[in-house]
Amino acid sequence: MEQEILINGRPIGKGQKTYIIAEMSANHAGSIDRAKEIIRAAKESGADCVKIQTYTPDTITIDCHNQYFQIENGTWEGENLYSLYGKAYTPWEWHAELRDEAKKVGIDFLSTPFDFTAVDFLEELGMQFYKIASFEMVDLPLLRKIAKTGKPIIMSTGMGTKEEIKEAIDTIYATGNQQLVLLKCSSAYPADPADMNLSTIADMAKEFPCAIGLSDHSMGSLSATTAVALGACVIEKHFCISREIENPDSSFSMTPEEFRQMVEDVRRVEAALGRPVYGPSKQEKENVIFRRSVFVVKDIKAGEPFTEENIRIIRPGYGLKPREFDGVLGKICTQDVKRGEPLTADLVQDYIKLIPATEFHMEMLYVWANDPVTRAQSFNQKQISYGEHVEWFQNSLQNPNRRLYVAAHDGNYIGMYRLDLDGQEAEISYSIAPGFRKKGYGRELLKAGENLVKKDLPQIKTLIAQVKQDNTPSNNLFTSLGYTPAEQIDGVVRYNKVL
Repeated sequence: MEQEILINGRPIGKGQKTYIIAEMSANHAGSIDRAKEIIRAAKESGADCVKIQTYTPDTITIDCHNQYFQIENGTWEGENLYSLYGKAYTPWEWHAELRDEAKKVGIDFLSTPFDFTAVDFLEELGMQFYKIASFEMVDLPLLRKIAKTGKPIIMSTGMGTKEEIKEAIDTIYATGNQQLVLLKCSSAYPADPADMNLSTIADMAKEFPCAIGLSDHSMGSLSATTAVALGACVIEKHFCISREIENPDSSFSMTPEEFRQMVEDVRRVEAALGRPVYGPSKQEKENVIFRRSVFVVKDIKAGEPFTEENIRIIRPGYGLKPREFDGVLGKICTQDVKRGEPLTADLVQDYIKLIPATEFHMEMLYVWANDPVTRAQSFNQKQISYGEHVEWFQNSLQNPNRRLYVAAHDGNYIGMYRLDLDGQEAEISYSIAPGFRKKGYGRELLKAGENLVKKDLPQIKTLIAQVKQDNTPSNNLFTSLGYTPAEQIDGVVRYNKVL
């Protein structure tokens, strides 16, 4: 299960806004003024964080020029490691000024330490969280040192096998620090998108108990936006003022304009991803009416049955749902209807029939009453024992001031309707059976109940309903049926409707 990570009070992980890091690395090209310019430009380009690296040539390697320390291919072909790091490193005496500049412009400040002395130095500097580079992921003593600070960690996993990644996670977690984000990474500079295997992001989310992101060394924003679509919650990209300013990292870094475009693309992807939703979107709602429904296609007189000749499933969607068609066939029309009118429930005799409950219905109502959705919407949310239900049910049948019904539709029992009589008032209660919810039956059940009261209980002049304030569907339903909220007490809304 993914752990919650907080960076400077901001939650990082699934469902959160993507955290975007601008990696300065060597792009300052030896100028502190340019480093500060990068920080300002990163903020203006939409980055959440600017990152530097904390090492010296002597803390990351040794000054040796034999074959082991020569780079034979790639972006830095022909370079010696010690010489390369001498060109690329960020002087430690700049760190405090760069931290202050980041604070001034309002952007998070992060660094990657490469040895114990760098961790100690950054702790004195007040670093709030840490980055671990892909190449250092196998340095378990360094991981342990960083983890013991108790600060959140973002760790790149380029080149890491599944076993190495697990070993690194275990090392960090063993310190008691579980604030860890893993970054999928291709440790090539620049990385070829065809070799990045971004599908690994979704797999990592299943394999490891961490939030997952991407450290992206490819050109352009395609990989970053794809990663976000696959679930990445952190994106790290190298950032420069201009690729014309020569330094070891400029050739695969983004300019401010490119970075800004990437951030915009990421935010658009986030907006498009949204959240899991079924049913019509906000834009689609106005088009729902163009779905099919049941319409009258030939004049029908009151008392005539519905047939395949006088009703059809056609566009638009003002009538009964197509699923109701077969059940309506053969039923009686309650009034004259002209061709071209939508077939609605009130035109169908006994569309929902309220049947007085008997002992036969007792066990069925017990199952419905203990359904989790029913209990969550009830005033008393505790599970009901069978003995309690039997006692309630038998008392309900014997109580002269209570009427208990089951609702039948198209050969199925779809709900329960109850009336508690008090002089000229009756308090109603209803529920829809599991499997029949969100199909519009609640509205028709309540309308059937009103018709029953008018016909069989003419002494009742006012119907009363009590609904929990947070039960939005029921509140909306009663309001739409003409019930008026009379009072609200302890999170319960009381509705009245004069018949």
